[in-house]
Amino acid sequence: MGLAAAVGFALLFTCSALITHRIELFGSGFNGLWPAGGLPIVWLMVRGATVVSIDSVLLLAAAFAANLVAGGETELAAAFAVANFAQSWAAVMLLRRWCGDLWGCGGDRPIARPRDVARLGAALGVATLIGTTLATAAVVLLPGVNGSFDPVASGLWTGRNFASALVVVALAILIGYRVTSPPPRPSLRGADGGQLELLVAVLFTITTYGLAFSLVELPLAFPLLAASVWFGARFSTLLSAAHSCVVGLVTGLLTLNDIGPFANVADTDLGFMIAQFYVATIALTGLAIATGRDERQALATDLRQAQEEAGYEVSMRAAVIGSMIEGVLVVDEAGDLLVHNPAAARILGLGDELDTESQFALSSWTLDGQELAEDERPTSRALRGETVESELVLVRVADVGERVLTISAIPLPRDEVQHRARALLLLRDTTTEHAHREELAAFAGVVAHDLRNPLAAIDGWTEMIADELDAGELDTQLAREFVSRVRSSSRRMRELIRDLLAHATSSSRDLDVSRVEVTALATEVAAARHASGQVSAEPVPPVLADPVLVRQVLDNLIGNAIKYVAPGEEPKIVVQGCRSDARLVTVEVVDHGIGIPEQDREKVFDEFHRAHYREYEGSGLGLSIVRRIVIRHGGTIQAVPNPAGQGSVFRFTLPAYEA
Repeated sequence: MGLAAAVGFALLFTCSALITHRIELFGSGFNGLWPAGGLPIVWLMVRGATVVSIDSVLLLAAAFAANLVAGGETELAAAFAVANFAQSWAAVMLLRRWCGDLWGCGGDRPIARPRDVARLGAALGVATLIGTTLATAAVVLLPGVNGSFDPVASGLWTGRNFASALVVVALAILIGYRVTSPPPRPSLRGADGGQLELLVAVLFTITTYGLAFSLVELPLAFPLLAASVWFGARFSTLLSAAHSCVVGLVTGLLTLNDIGPFANVADTDLGFMIAQFYVATIALTGLAIATGRDERQALATDLRQAQEEAGYEVSMRAAVIGSMIEGVLVVDEAGDLLVHNPAAARILGLGDELDTESQFALSSWTLDGQELAEDERPTSRALRGETVESELVLVRVADVGERVLTISAIPLPRDEVQHRARALLLLRDTTTEHAHREELAAFAGVVAHDLRNPLAAIDGWTEMIADELDAGELDTQLAREFVSRVRSSSRRMRELIRDLLAHATSSSRDLDVSRVEVTALATEVAAARHASGQVSAEPVPPVLADPVLVRQVLDNLIGNAIKYVAPGEEPKIVVQGCRSDARLVTVEVVDHGIGIPEQDREKVFDEFHRAHYREYEGSGLGLSIVRRIVIRHGGTIQAVPNPAGQGSVFRFTLPAYEA
């Protein structure tokens, strides 16, 4: 298959060279009409041939045969064949070196930029000059030819071969790319030209060339370029190259037959040389205009795509930054706020006051209330190039108060336009987390303290038991007393651990709400505590709540009311309630106990706070648990004095049950 293709190219080249020819140039046969000059280059390009190959042998033989059949002497035919061979290979090598990304030259793209045309023209021009030099040297130096240097003849060789190579090679590259490129392929007419315009352009070309080649006495050669400009500006590069090929072929044929303005020159060879350079001119003009348009369109497409991608990236960045729960700020050393998101405005409590037109400065304090100097603030440190990671600071927000923020500050690349340092700040409101950590620390301290006391008591009493046993003086009554005290301390530890577990689960247990009869639950709690005669449960509207947690609330409140009474007095508790509005039920647990000092009425709901810690035992967690449960149900709780006299009223709300 490879040999058959090479032979086919050789026959095509030979036939094209013999279609027409000029005689008596240099006194011997000389082929005057292309495409003979361009076909060998396309042959070697398409075949991917090397210098030492069957293609080179066939090319040399075909060139010799064509020149010999055209009437040339054997020695001159051989010399011209060598010149054609060297010219073709010089063109192929230069194209592979200078245009290596084009189809057929080692790449896979078409002629699409003016610099492609320039490199193509330069490679073919240099190769043509090499062929001209060798051919001229053969005419002058070979014995028996007796030729002399003729600038017109050399120019004719150059013009014929350059025009042929330019038109044929350019057309071959464009056709080869189109045929081998995967579909969908762009319109052959191009993006701008339509069918009607193409028809008009063809008719315009035929008319102008008909007038210019028939009315030779009028100066109508220059308007011929208008057709090439039209095709280059409005139609595809391939169509423009095909137009140049057809126009060049017609121009050459008419000139060879003494028709047209170029045949009107006194020196026939000079006229044909001018015609060949004219063909090269229109080919270069059409290719330059078409590829210039293609490049502009490609740049416009790339620009539009880049703008769309930039717009998408901007919108995506805005969406990502806007959806972050952390505050994001970008500031420079001049204090200009460059980027911010809604979370930053919300965390800082600035709302619409935070915008990129404003100056930004974040005053901050340490957690112990000491204001940070300006150069110690995270922003200033990041602007100096230091990375700040998760630093806790205190800020004061208008209408909110103090907030604890975790700030990370990262230096950004310097603004090379305004020569300013820039920094990225990430803000996270950790006020609640910090409070929980503080609460946990206090919780751990109190737990350790409250557990240590009964453990110390157990340890002490058991040690005393051991001492008495060792001394043999432990009587039954003393043993009972020791055991009673150990059991008392053990009970205190058990109650504390129970309350700790209740406290831990009161805010994490999933709510399983249903209709709850508060009156029935209060009665059950009183019976369980053996205090049915001391608790009066009045009718209360049903509520929509978690029955287990509501029972825990009532158990804590009723248990406190039973415990916190003056010595010698009998507890009296009333559980009552009513519909406070269409949505809530208000429940009250009223006692006649020792009451709560006014300064402790809010604090009693805090963890481990005990208003009567000296007189009564307890963990200080019961009311904290009650408040957590009520808040989880969307209600509120408060402690107020008993309006009937001594004691307190614990009033809380729960969602009403709607049948």
